[in-house]
Amino acid sequence: MTKKRIYGLKFCLTVLTVGMVFFSSAQYDTTSTKTEESASEQTGSAISGGFIFRPKLGLGVGTFTFLGDVANNHGGGHLTVSRLAYDIRLTNPLSDYFDLNFYALFGTLSANERTPTRNLNFQSYITTGGATIGYNFGHFLPQNRKVEPYFIIGFESVEFLSKTDMHDRFGNKYHYWTDGSIRNLPETDPNASEAVFLQRDYIYETDLRELNIDGFGKYSERTWAVPVGIYANFKLGERVNFRIGTAAHFTFSDLIDGVTAESVGERAGNKGNDKFLFTSFYLDYDFYWKKREGTFKDREEKYPAEGDDLLARDTIDSDGDGIVDFLDFCAKTPLGIEVNERGCPLDSDGDGVPDYMDEEPNTPEGNIVNEKGVSLTDDDFAEAYLKYTDSTGKYQDVEVIRSVYEAEGKTRYIREGDLNKDFMEGKKYTVVMGSEEKSVNYEDLHKFLAEKEFKTIESGDTIYYVIGAYDNITDAVVKKNRLEDQGMDVKGLAETTPDKEKNVINIKTIDNARLPEVQDSTITSEGALYRVQIGAFRGKISSVVFSNVPDLVVVKGDDGLTRYYSGAFSSKTDAANRRIDMLSSGYQGSFIVAYREGKRITLKEGGFDVEKGVEDTKTETTETTPESIDKSKVKFRVQVGAYRNEIPTEVLDVYLQVGSILPRKDSKSGLVKYYTKSFDTVDQAEEFREEVIREGLYDAFVVGEYDNKIITATEAQTLLNQ
Repeated sequence: MTKKRIYGLKFCLTVLTVGMVFFSSAQYDTTSTKTEESASEQTGSAISGGFIFRPKLGLGVGTFTFLGDVANNHGGGHLTVSRLAYDIRLTNPLSDYFDLNFYALFGTLSANERTPTRNLNFQSYITTGGATIGYNFGHFLPQNRKVEPYFIIGFESVEFLSKTDMHDRFGNKYHYWTDGSIRNLPETDPNASEAVFLQRDYIYETDLRELNIDGFGKYSERTWAVPVGIYANFKLGERVNFRIGTAAHFTFSDLIDGVTAESVGERAGNKGNDKFLFTSFYLDYDFYWKKREGTFKDREEKYPAEGDDLLARDTIDSDGDGIVDFLDFCAKTPLGIEVNERGCPLDSDGDGVPDYMDEEPNTPEGNIVNEKGVSLTDDDFAEAYLKYTDSTGKYQDVEVIRSVYEAEGKTRYIREGDLNKDFMEGKKYTVVMGSEEKSVNYEDLHKFLAEKEFKTIESGDTIYYVIGAYDNITDAVVKKNRLEDQGMDVKGLAETTPDKEKNVINIKTIDNARLPEVQDSTITSEGALYRVQIGAFRGKISSVVFSNVPDLVVVKGDDGLTRYYSGAFSSKTDAANRRIDMLSSGYQGSFIVAYREGKRITLKEGGFDVEKGVEDTKTETTETTPESIDKSKVKFRVQVGAYRNEIPTEVLDVYLQVGSILPRKDSKSGLVKYYTKSFDTVDQAEEFREEVIREGLYDAFVVGEYDNKIITATEAQTLLNQ
């Protein structure tokens, strides 16, 4: 331990000693009445004319986060790479609302910056000591509160000892190349072709002040600072408090990281002094002991005698199971459930699951069961182990966002199943025209699309092509008759019911014998209908690619193409606006398709003004439309892990060596998945995957990406090959 660090620790101990002396030297007002003494003992605060010595000792742990020139105020960093720090403090109340704190704080600050122009890093040993005034907002909060906000401000002395990592463990100096590698020779060296790759050892061996790169000389490594913080204070008991929060320490020095606005060349930083955050939690214990009041006889008269049966006085039975609350080991037993003498539901087979919940009432003794009381098999244990060791997120439920778009100035998010939202509102009747299991021929395809109420329903693994979502069966029969009169091949009627818990739609065909007789089947003449075709592709494309397409309709034709459409409009203006939206979203091959009376018509017949020489109607072919997808948005990444909580330290070290790790959080599962930089080809991604596996990230695998949305690598390849 260096002399400077010894000096810093001595300084911190001195601060705490001063606090003890300050508190213990307080004088008491002996003229206070007994009533005042009782009040002061209850609140522990200053009373009229007096001061109560009520010290609280707090021990805390947290993290330092650096905000300065290196790493651009931590903009490129992450809280998980912050460093541990420790806090010891002595607190005494000044009143019901304010208290005085003397504290010592010590730990390590660190930051790393890696850019094409700057490669900086440092680590600094920090020792601080000072005093703060705390305020608990008691003027505005109820007196019997269990949780309270807590604000502090104060003044402190800070000592720092900063070093940088410039050489590896063998003494080789780091030279940062523009390709992102570290080597033992400069990139401009005549022998650069013989340069050897190096790995940082993260040992900060070079004193920044002694190095004197910017010519600052022997500057002081001590400074003053002003801490300002906000905390949440939890009262765990009469004597114990738990506090969690963060404090910003505004120093009077810009030299903690050894970089200032006056540094040389590319090293130059921002104006303003360095700062750091201390995010922490700690417990404090109140050492104040109240005096016992009265003699033993007084207490004997105040409290019941040993022979007094307290149980006989407690007759409350909240759950009505016949066992009073005082003796009930299982509160809130459902009404009517048979219980034992302790008030707990009967468990005949002793598997830990009550009989009224047990789906296997005679479980063999010793078997381990699930929450339903059913014995677990070897396969169950194997799956549980795979879930426990899983770092890829394979066994996690992930919420799927199917569509995001702007409508009437508001952002709308469509989740899995919401595409069929008309069918999620209750029982509906619909006309079934076919399913994805059988391709649709060209003529029927346009007959379907000419119907404004044409929809696709996802039910299980099958997509059904249906028309209409009616509240009563009569309306569905009328529609069925009209479609048949138009010459369309109707497969039948179906009844749909939503399962909102599973977010799926159940569909059941209706026997013709159940259909009511409807006399009116008159065909009504309707105007033109417009849709916007996004594209046609050989093979189904991931729904992620069309996540920002509203009112998406997908139909597979007998020509081997899957076509994607957006919307169904009676107004040509609305259709034109939708096409503009699709073009601006990157679907460059989008075009308008017009229909009337079950047939496709030209745009001119649909009311559009078509310039001479311009193709009026897109020609239907058996070829794909590659221009529909912006292939520049297709990339590949390597997923290197998925974690619900903190990344293990050994894995984090590997992430830092790999560099450019991108975290993305799943909104439902809570998993944070980590991806590497993007690649233009799958071969480049596979090559990088092999590198990270050699580094120890064995769960790494290649994924695709379209417009910053993760898809499978196979889907990405399909998009590039269209």
